[in-house]
Amino acid sequence: MNEDPGADAQPPVKPRSRAATRSRLLDAAAELFAEVGLGATSVEAVCERAGFTRGAFYSNFASKDEIFLELVAAYGNAQIAAVRERVESFGDPVRLDDTSVVVSILSAVGGDDRFGAQLWTEMTTHAMRDEEFAHAFRETNDRCIEEVSQILAETVERSGARLRTTPVEATRILLAVWVDSSQRGVMEGASDDDFTRARADEIGRTAGLLVDGR
Repeated sequence: MNEDPGADAQPPVKPRSRAATRSRLLDAAAELFAEVGLGATSVEAVCERAGFTRGAFYSNFASKDEIFLELVAAYGNAQIAAVRERVESFGDPVRLDDTSVVVSILSAVGGDDRFGAQLWTEMTTHAMRDEEFAHAFRETNDRCIEEVSQILAETVERSGARLRTTPVEATRILLAVWVDSSQRGVMEGASDDDFTRARADEIGRTAGLLVDGR
């Protein structure tokens, strides 16, 4: 009797999906860009961190700059989604005398931890050196500020208070405070608790100057 040549054959290994590969490469690149910067990050390092070969990298991205540009777009989309998710979790009426509401919105924009601060700083630094990247970064940043300012305006309206300036200006001011306090916390080597608390205090004080009727 002839044996079925496929009787003991193993099922074919399902290839990794392209989306999953790109996602892992993006995550690895984000970690390295935040840790050591764009200049010190090599394609080989990204591949090693993600667990892929150079072939996998170049089948998804033409260069290191391309993955950085895509990372900016993905980062902006993720942050806007995070802001909306947090605002939707607030009860009614929103109490802006509870500074955690404003802090929560701003933390969603920039990230809750020092990783978000480091990645944001690296993006900004590279944008000041590279014209093509600067254009993409400005578009993402402006869109993020516009959408967050709308969310902030809606949140203030729900609270019954009002802003002392325009929503866009208030968002820019609050983000500037977030960046400054985050960068100082990283440079000072603050513990995670101190890092979060100091930033929340500064954002809360600034929100107090921007919101009337808290």
